[in-house]
Amino acid sequence: MSRVGRVSWIGYPHLVIAEANSGAQLFYDEDDFQSYIQLLRQMVRDRMAKVHGFCLQKNEIRLVIKPLKFSLARIMQRLHCSHTLRINNRFGRRGHLFRGRFQSIVFSPEEAASVIRSVHLWPVRNGLVRRPEIYHWSSHGAYVTLGHPLADMLDSWDVLQRFDDNFTLAQRAFARYVESAALEEDNLGVTESSPGLTGKTEKIFTASMGIKPKRRLSLQSLSKRVALLLNIRTHQLSGASRRQDLVMARRLFATAAAILAEHSITDVAEFLQRDKAQVSRLVSQGIDLLDSNEAFKTLLETVRGRNLGPAGLSAKLQLES
Repeated sequence: MSRVGRVSWIGYPHLVIAEANSGAQLFYDEDDFQSYIQLLRQMVRDRMAKVHGFCLQKNEIRLVIKPLKFSLARIMQRLHCSHTLRINNRFGRRGHLFRGRFQSIVFSPEEAASVIRSVHLWPVRNGLVRRPEIYHWSSHGAYVTLGHPLADMLDSWDVLQRFDDNFTLAQRAFARYVESAALEEDNLGVTESSPGLTGKTEKIFTASMGIKPKRRLSLQSLSKRVALLLNIRTHQLSGASRRQDLVMARRLFATAAAILAEHSITDVAEFLQRDKAQVSRLVSQGIDLLDSNEAFKTLLETVRGRNLGPAGLSAKLQLES
């Protein structure tokens, strides 16, 4: 049975909802919350996306995000793989931290204020606090307080400017706007939405170009590219050998499959004949290498473009040395 595809709108805001797997928590203490926020901050610095709002609870995350460079699935996979790896390493656990695929809703920019209000009121409606500004792990404080430490990572002006041209007056007006709906039911702030999971293939929408189907490389095609680049046989990717060059090949293949072609961890694990926890570690290691190792980054770009020439060979030699 084919997986349901995800719709992603480049340049449009999305509401993302992700829940913890059964028996797990997404956050155990202040360090866990801070670490996740730092991952969001780094994503903004890398200009992968804009973050308009968020609220983090122990077992669920609500995030208002606008993809800029990549599809939402790719951004969230990088974010949540890194967080899962940290929690699993810290507590010696294995397996998935998040339950299934995250939910996402595409909404119009005109509804951004309503959606963010719903996100900020979520802990109030759950009975955790009486006023949203008291809850520490949401973006509400940055919306209503000057000089807030989260201000550098949030794009709040897109919403605040709808209330007043003066920043301070806009903050006050937004605070009143949020408080006015505290007793209303949690409807996510969306009246009409495009669900993020739809159809049989993933499609990327852009604000300027309209609908544009995104071509996705098959796992078989990716395995052939990696095998050709690294001078191995394709069947060795799913073999039992732990030779260093084969581990590197599996890491490159898993990262390319998950990040470039946006295949699910489940599908990659089945292809490699390994459990999902092992594949998640391979992808997380690959993501870390993208930030720290130019040779690995070059190899990944070579796999993407299928230019298996001198640049790819040079990167392979650098990585092996």
